Amino acid sequence: MKKQFELDKAYDPAKYEGRIYKQWEQSGAFQPSSNPKAPAYTILMPPPNANDDLHLGHTLSTTIEDILIRYARMNGKAALFLPGSDHAGFETQVVFERKLNAKGKSRFDFSREELYRQIWDYVQANKSSMEDQQRHIGASADWTRETFTLDPHVIRRAYETFQKLYDDGLLYRGQRIVNYCTFHGTSFSDLEVTYQEDAGHLWHLRYPVEGSEEAIEVATTRPETMLGDTAVAVHPDDDHYQHLVGRMVRLPITNRLIPVVADTAVDPAFGTGAVKVTPAHDPTDFEIGERHNLPHIQIIGTDGKITVEAPAEFRGQTVAAARAAVVKALETADALIKTEDYTHSVGHCYKCGTVIEPLVIDQWLVRMKPLAADAMRAIEDGQVRIVPESKTRVLATWLENIRDWNISRQIVWGIRIPAFFSEDGDIVIDIHEQSDTLIRHGKTYRRDSDTFDTWFSSGQWPLATLKFPSPDSQRFYPTSVMETGADIIFFWVARMIMLGLYVTGEVPFRTVYLHGLVLDPHGKKMSKSKGNVIAPQPLIEKYGADAMRLGLIANRTAGMNQGFEEKRVEGYRNFCNKLWNVARFTLAQLPDDYSPTRPEPKTPADAWMLARVNDTVREVTKAIDDYRFSEAGQLIYSLLWDDFADWYIEASKVEQNPNILYHTLSTILTILHPMAPFVTEAIWEAMPAKDGQLIAAPWPQAVKPSSELLRHAAEFDALKAVVQAVRTITAEEQLAKPTILTTDTTLAKSSELITRLARAAELKHAEQGSGLYLSTTTPAWIAATPEQVGARKHRLEQQRAEKQAYLESLAARLANEAYVKSAPAQVVQDTRDRREETLMLLSKLNEQLAALEH
Repeated sequence: MKKQFELDKAYDPAKYEGRIYKQWEQSGAFQPSSNPKAPAYTILMPPPNANDDLHLGHTLSTTIEDILIRYARMNGKAALFLPGSDHAGFETQVVFERKLNAKGKSRFDFSREELYRQIWDYVQANKSSMEDQQRHIGASADWTRETFTLDPHVIRRAYETFQKLYDDGLLYRGQRIVNYCTFHGTSFSDLEVTYQEDAGHLWHLRYPVEGSEEAIEVATTRPETMLGDTAVAVHPDDDHYQHLVGRMVRLPITNRLIPVVADTAVDPAFGTGAVKVTPAHDPTDFEIGERHNLPHIQIIGTDGKITVEAPAEFRGQTVAAARAAVVKALETADALIKTEDYTHSVGHCYKCGTVIEPLVIDQWLVRMKPLAADAMRAIEDGQVRIVPESKTRVLATWLENIRDWNISRQIVWGIRIPAFFSEDGDIVIDIHEQSDTLIRHGKTYRRDSDTFDTWFSSGQWPLATLKFPSPDSQRFYPTSVMETGADIIFFWVARMIMLGLYVTGEVPFRTVYLHGLVLDPHGKKMSKSKGNVIAPQPLIEKYGADAMRLGLIANRTAGMNQGFEEKRVEGYRNFCNKLWNVARFTLAQLPDDYSPTRPEPKTPADAWMLARVNDTVREVTKAIDDYRFSEAGQLIYSLLWDDFADWYIEASKVEQNPNILYHTLSTILTILHPMAPFVTEAIWEAMPAKDGQLIAAPWPQAVKPSSELLRHAAEFDALKAVVQAVRTITAEEQLAKPTILTTDTTLAKSSELITRLARAAELKHAEQGSGLYLSTTTPAWIAATPEQVGARKHRLEQQRAEKQAYLESLAARLANEAYVKSAPAQVVQDTRDRREETLMLLSKLNEQLAALEH
């Protein structure tokens, strides 16, 4: 007959997880408390790209966020975990274009409207699947507030901020040099360019000085761009060229005359100290051109081919073909002095690897210096705390050196920029107009074809999700914690701080927790192109969501990249099974009419268990408060497996106290719930006298234990020491069922418990020195034969000799002055530490040998 409080024989995650999650969601457990006195606690889910399945990086992020939100909820806070997904403009369009290419199509086969609709349908289907994956992970998110970055209120927020920036003079449109990918047909911000060392050449060219026999020698890694040169620049302090500043030189091949200018941007140590200036195709040259009012001659187009601005024989060629042709023409014109091998850093598109072309095109840019200054002050004032703290300086340095932000993207998928242009260059900003044309004052204006950089809209995520200004934003803004990857601290975190402060005057979050990358088992960054991405769903199906969550946070610290080890997940599957079996045992000890009462200790074991539970609650609480999730998990692991299962449950088989069993189990379930929500809730359902769900249960509070409780707990600690010592010696000497002797009357009173735990035959009271024995370095010893004593003495003497020889080798190493001076400081310190450890081991061995000489 099944007892009233009983669990299935084995825990099957698949049987419980879906049902429990649905139960949580339908009960409204994920929605924040409506109690106006409950302090708000908010975490916004970093919106995953809605173009593909989740991977383990998303899973780690969701797990950490869910731990914090469940912990806050159990501490009585109005906890809001607001979920979302990102349209991920350029990223998604690239993914979709690959699918088109696989079908023999391209983006050019469709109108803008049709391409947008197709991407929309694809994203909506994938977004739904992605949300289900978040549910499988256990995200206790308020899905009634789920936000997509193309929702109307998000678009409205982007438009309103765009308008405010424009009105405040922080937004401008103009011809600026941008990073352009000619394959994808769009510009990027500086953060989106990947730099790598490329093996190339350095060409030295001769530019004749007009009206003179002299010539200036310039060096370049891109000879094709000389077709667009508009000056030669030298450093104003370089004496070699002072007499030529202001003179004109003749540009080979084109036969144009261009000036020699002096500018501090020139590095006199590079090449010959004179550089060609191509303002339309190099960021530094663009700035030189602005200072000296030089024209822009764009000889490379957005299609990656030579434009009509170049001489006829080069037009329409690719950059590579034009380079070869220009070099040949320079040779023919006797303008090529020499060619050298040269390795230099070259910008590439982070998606396709195409070499980035710096091009001058009309773009919308945000003046970032004023925004960055406010953000730096907020960070310095402690309004935003960053975990780990080491990332604070990293962020501050980036803010100090920030450049204006290009927010225009030449793609279809995303939020259209609400700007309209007339043929005569007039600009109108209208955030309400939906059409592509606008009639104002008798003029027709055409809508900007560009879209916002995705980071512009997602950089306002706290404002957009909480619909600032709104009742939700009044209650939940600033948010509590922004948890995200350390790799997007500049892309996203910094921009949220700047835009949040700019729009509201307040920081968008109080704490930033940055997790490191989840690397593959070989320590490599996961990448779809490498084929080493690990998805969470197969792990959940194999081990359960709780095991996956616990395995991901194990041994992981903030900001540190760490490889994924499946064996950790497997180990925590065993832990969940252990919890289940411990719960089955505990519930089986409760009578059918059991009703929990205050847990009063009756034995030293009871007092010890209560003290361990209390200590662990305090330590776990502090660990989570300090964002040390791995430590919190390990503390609970030790409490369940080592203290409760290995010691107290075994002790309870001698003398049982159901209230202590029940109290310990219920407390473990409570403090483990944020990390392992499914298995804990499943067990909670079978617990007697439990009203409601575990997700809504209060977090336990540690109390100051009484001196009497601590005294009794210490008695059990002494008993444990005896048992552990006896176990060690019997294992080393391969003894079966030894007889334990003791002079301690307190230990003698616990003979039944000690003999059971130590797997001994008996425990007897005896006088010190009577008969032969093996010392345990405790108030107890093991009766032994002369052969057993001799064997142990021989083994200890061997160990002592080995340790003594090792100690002497360490001492000799440290006595060598050359070693101490030349070896790395850490290596020397490690040697000192090993010497101290060896001394301690020798001391213990000597104690054990002395005890045998009775």
